Amino acid sequence: MKKMIVSLFLGITLFASASETVYVTPKGKKYHATKSCRSLSKSKNIKAVKMSDVGGRGPCKICY
Repeated sequence: MKKMIVSLFLGITLFASASETVYVTPKGKKYHATKSCRSLSKSKNIKAVKMSDVGGRGPCKICY
């Protein structure tokens, strides 16, 4: 029973994070929680994407 509850919780958590919108730049190596992140201040081409589409990018140290 515990395994089923833990599996259900993890599944819901992964589903929720997969639909979260984050912000990236075409050549950037990080994804950002907000479009107004100070590390994006000089970026001109910022795209909103789903968390599942960030590729190999890591989280921004400022946003997360």
